[in-house]
Amino acid sequence: MKVEAVAPASMVFIILFLWQIDASALTGKCEEDNSALLQMHKARATDLLQLHAAAPSRGTALLSEPKQPENKQEPFVVLPDARQILEFRMPQEGRSEACIQRTYNMSKMPRVAVIIPYLNESLELLEHTVGSLINNTEPSLLDEILLIDDGNEADHAFASILKRLHPKVKYHRNAERQGLIKAKATGADLTKSPVIVFMEPHFIVNRFWLEPLLDRLHGAPKLIVVPVIDALPEQTPDRYEYVESTCGGFGWNLEFNWMGTALERNFSYHSPDPFPMPCLSGGILAMWRDWWQESGEYDDQMTEWGSEHIEMSLRTWRCGGSVEAVPCSRVGHMFRKQRPYIFHGEAANRNKKRLISVWLDNYKDKVYKEHPSLIDNSDMGDISARLALKERLQCKSMDWYVKNVYPELDKK
Repeated sequence: MKVEAVAPASMVFIILFLWQIDASALTGKCEEDNSALLQMHKARATDLLQLHAAAPSRGTALLSEPKQPENKQEPFVVLPDARQILEFRMPQEGRSEACIQRTYNMSKMPRVAVIIPYLNESLELLEHTVGSLINNTEPSLLDEILLIDDGNEADHAFASILKRLHPKVKYHRNAERQGLIKAKATGADLTKSPVIVFMEPHFIVNRFWLEPLLDRLHGAPKLIVVPVIDALPEQTPDRYEYVESTCGGFGWNLEFNWMGTALERNFSYHSPDPFPMPCLSGGILAMWRDWWQESGEYDDQMTEWGSEHIEMSLRTWRCGGSVEAVPCSRVGHMFRKQRPYIFHGEAANRNKKRLISVWLDNYKDKVYKEHPSLIDNSDMGDISARLALKERLQCKSMDWYVKNVYPELDKK
């Protein structure tokens, strides 16, 4: 296999992923020559990986189409099948020096499955997301990247392309749209790794994004961890903008908000230490599979998306767990002005009604003051299973959450 020349504005480094070589494709050579050739390619791949690790600009995971050599006597390598190019803009280095210098005990780290539902998504963004995951994730920690096609029309399914991106990329199609909440739960059911990572299809993961999350999970079976979410501007997605370490919260309108920096919440905070997150943003998180199952997964009667991140945050904090942001883990997310799919407001309101009735206790009136339309909950469906879960987990009250986790909420 040859390293193909690529000529962007800045230098591109290419990683060749080597699989088992078909010995029958090596012409006129004995087994010893085949072994020597394989070692040569492995050594070259190692060199390229080292170059890539030092590169500040662009990352490319490439499996080039094998080409016949000009000299017919020259042996060449044929892969089992040719793969697609996985290219993305490698973020400029902006992590703190403490994070860059940090080392991790890889032997103690569990393996993960990354679950990414998608609907009417850009193929380019999907490829960039997967490309960054393949390049910037330690292979020994990654079992699979499961792409959930949530009932896309043929022109947005990309099944044949996605299946060929990389051996660790798996594809599952929902015959009908399930919605983001149910699609994530489907992905969790289809995977087996001890740690689950939920992600969206328009992320770029930064260097060493996974190790800090897994390091924090070690010895903390009921912890949910999230990276710091940097920005990928929608109009200029090749840019990667670092942000301050910011806490997630919500108001009585039950909408997520970035409530302030970790230092503003706690003047004794030392960056880049992990810090508590009162509320998940919902786009990306990592947690132990056992805790995902024990704590009740998502409310399976919530539809499409909306409120599930607040529900999971309240349930985790109040039922024996916690949520933390880990600043040494950074990912870029494209915050878009418009969704590429139809979102039904009635689904969001129904989700909110379920959240209110199960989890808000004596704070319901604060929400009703913001949204009187939510008072009538006759369409919210049966909540008995979620109330039974709350009882079984012996969850603390909403008062406890406000006083101990999110005191700012009481001032809103």
